[in-house]
Amino acid sequence: MTEPAVKAEVPAELPPPKKADKSKTFSFDHAVFQVKGAYFGFGKDGDSVCLHVPLGDIMAALPMDAVKIQFQIPKDSEDAALLEVVEKSMKFVKRIVPGDSIPAEILDGTASWRVEPHHIARANARISLQIISWMSGKPIEVGDSHELEGLANNPETKKKVQEAFELLAERLGLGRANKNQIVEMIEQLARETSYIEALRERFGKIQKIANGFNVLFGAYKRERGVQDEVARCRILMKKPVEDISGIFLQVDANTGEVFNALKRLRETISYIRNKRDELHLRFMLWDDIIVAWEGVPLERDGRVDKLVRITYRFVARHFPQDSEWSLTR
Repeated sequence: MTEPAVKAEVPAELPPPKKADKSKTFSFDHAVFQVKGAYFGFGKDGDSVCLHVPLGDIMAALPMDAVKIQFQIPKDSEDAALLEVVEKSMKFVKRIVPGDSIPAEILDGTASWRVEPHHIARANARISLQIISWMSGKPIEVGDSHELEGLANNPETKKKVQEAFELLAERLGLGRANKNQIVEMIEQLARETSYIEALRERFGKIQKIANGFNVLFGAYKRERGVQDEVARCRILMKKPVEDISGIFLQVDANTGEVFNALKRLRETISYIRNKRDELHLRFMLWDDIIVAWEGVPLERDGRVDKLVRITYRFVARHFPQDSEWSLTR
């Protein structure tokens, strides 16, 4: 169904505005935001934020500037200020319905999405090994999450970590008797880094898709048309995957020295949250692709043919190369 031009009449009957806590929710005064089915989302270009509102049998997508002009929303009104919050909030959610809660990222910097217990366990395990590394002065290399948790749960490791609390407290000027403060600081750091672990796990799914195209390239060697699209997907996915991998390496490098992380805990948490939000925003683009490929066998069939075309359109739109030549390098 095609979307109409920006100009559209106000619905004939508008319900009375609802009252709510404006400091925590998207509670607007103007009645247009109370129309049943209205929501904020991205327009057809995937970048601009629009108010999607039903007008008769069609769904109009009105850009934010058009909403302010068409419905005569004063620049200094609470509704105008809240529309600015909507635009900022669309970095963290894909859709906002009037009356929804404002994302936690906007309110206090915490995340509006949840992590699983195993993400917190991995964060604690990573910090435990960082503590051992700090004590010994030697880096500890781990292969995957299972090896990470296995090393951290070793009784000898746990004993050394407990012993390190007093030393950390002393080095940080808190005094050995106040090691409980170190425990609290580490728990706080683990809560924040658990979101990085959750995002790391999600990135693994993107990497799996990218690696899958290497398999599909061989599977489709007798079907030149599909193989060409597979080849282009491989090339176009390379840079965004490398960019994301680089962010994780940067986070690990800047937070991996546990003494410095605890010494500047407030700055460390701020840095982690900024990277968390940056990664989350990047991954929002991939959500539909990740779901589409979930559990799909990497073999020639009609379903995979379709997914290859969908993925190619996705990467070509969001991660285009500068020229056709660059696709063939």
